[in-house]
Amino acid sequence: MMQDIPSSIETIAMPELAILSPILPAAPLVGGTLHIAGTAQQLARAFTLCFYALANPPAPPIWPALAAACECISTYSRTPAKRLSLDPPAVRMEHSAPLIDALERDWTRRAPAIVQIEFTTMMRYAPLARRFGARVICTAHNVAFLAQIRRARHEHAPHLKLRRWIGALSLWRYELAALRQCDLVVTHSSADAAALRRWLPKTPIEYVPSGINLDAQQLCFDPRAEDEVLFVGSYQHPPNLEGARWLAREVWPLVRRTHPRARLTLAGRAPPPSIQALAADDIRIPGTLANLRPLYARASLMVAPIFWGSGVRIKILDALAHGLPLVTTALAAEDIALVSGESALFAEQPADFAAAIARLLDDAPLRARLGAAGRAVVERDYDAEQIGARLIALYRSCLDLD
Repeated sequence: MMQDIPSSIETIAMPELAILSPILPAAPLVGGTLHIAGTAQQLARAFTLCFYALANPPAPPIWPALAAACECISTYSRTPAKRLSLDPPAVRMEHSAPLIDALERDWTRRAPAIVQIEFTTMMRYAPLARRFGARVICTAHNVAFLAQIRRARHEHAPHLKLRRWIGALSLWRYELAALRQCDLVVTHSSADAAALRRWLPKTPIEYVPSGINLDAQQLCFDPRAEDEVLFVGSYQHPPNLEGARWLAREVWPLVRRTHPRARLTLAGRAPPPSIQALAADDIRIPGTLANLRPLYARASLMVAPIFWGSGVRIKILDALAHGLPLVTTALAAEDIALVSGESALFAEQPADFAAAIARLLDDAPLRARLGAAGRAVVERDYDAEQIGARLIALYRSCLDLD
């Protein structure tokens, strides 16, 4: 698939690209870390990469593949600004005086051609990049104001609904002002791209799906696996937190009645006390894991009950790539070309979600058929090399190299 990249890339000096990230993908797990690590590997085919990440405390990377893709990797502690600001709390938390000092020092010596900013909350560093003459590209993993609007609509309590709408307004104001500084904004979902194009008609915005390394994410699903239901998601992401609680409290008791031998695993990084408290004889909370493949290998199916947020759910793509059949909500699978009954099962209410789980637990041939169809969707639409080639072409166009 390398032929999709212009051959001239191999014969010219590679421009320098700096990646600024609020997380260090120390291991390619799921979600943002999987995307950032995979994208760095692809971009290293055409750019010389330096990776700057926030981490408390600062720590060296432990994933060799990321180190191999980057000329340099460094981490810096957060030092949230204490002065009053209208910026949302998540934005203020990404301030780092040590990172600013390092960028000033490094870019004075050798400025990058492109600064790629991961997540809109890191856009506070865009003016610094522009001061050194770099093109600014933001990877908008999700559009926060759109996610908060969806959260507000999903909320029932009046005081919380009002709070969500105020938060959405604050994020809308911040994100639109911040993203106007970009030479290019890349989103992972067409809905996010459409929302931004409505408000930023003069800013180049491109929808590029997150790629999946199909060589690394090989099939491991065994349709003979019985009674094992798997949920995966970082609990630092509120939609995952709420989805896991809904699954354990409202759905699983219904599954337990008809399938008393079934077991539910709520896997994910940094489970808080509210998640740990859900543990039971038939509900396991394994905590942060460096490798999800053993869980995929013994699971009968994957569940993804997500009701608000934005962006693509990379954990779903990862599970599909491993061949797992899926029960999900429509919003969780947004922009993934899944068809209910053919490549996944969809449900929104507790009874319907429990019935879909029970249906798959009872039907091994259906599990195998859905798993194969889901893998085919990933192979067709999310191959990392093909998507890496698209990103490289966009970035080269941004530098007027084509």
